[in-house]
Amino acid sequence: MIERKEDAVSPVVGVMLMLVVTIIIAAIVSGFAGGLAGDTKAAPVASIDVGFMQDDGGMGPTHVEWKMVFEHLSGDAIPTKDIEIITYYSLSNGTILKNTQTASSESSDLYGYGTLTRVPFINDMSLGYSGNNPAKDFGNYTWKTGDILSTGSDVGTSALLGFDITDSDYEFGTGKVVDVKILHVPSSKYVYNKEVIVQ
Repeated sequence: MIERKEDAVSPVVGVMLMLVVTIIIAAIVSGFAGGLAGDTKAAPVASIDVGFMQDDGGMGPTHVEWKMVFEHLSGDAIPTKDIEIITYYSLSNGTILKNTQTASSESSDLYGYGTLTRVPFINDMSLGYSGNNPAKDFGNYTWKTGDILSTGSDVGTSALLGFDITDSDYEFGTGKVVDVKILHVPSSKYVYNKEVIVQ
């Protein structure tokens, strides 16, 4: 009588079960990773110029104020509700001042008329004047090619940078450097990231 041994069947079945479990786990991980990647939004691609300029507002050279200007040169339209403007400013003692401007930041009285504007507002006169005009407030418009955004005055520039630029303790003026980043929040990517020299 021939005796059959079935000891070898058990390791083969074990290996097959491990292989099946590994494949199932890989499929689950792949599904989760694919789902996460699918939720990520693409950042808009745009050419943007940022600078500082002095302006007397038509009131003569004795009344010169700093304003910050953002120009959309070309590329995708950007809803300002989706972006944050982040600035870093270094003092001579090494202190770094950071400020983040969002669609929910406070509005400012730019010209002392008692009218409020959230900067940078859009220089589009088809929307009317800034000041108690939500259509021109940052966060409420879409920034397109040719559009220029402005802080309008020392008050607006102070609001965007997060400190009073007229206070000599902050040493703000020609030659100073402000690191400006524009973050597209849905994609967590910067659409602008440069050091801007005040001039």
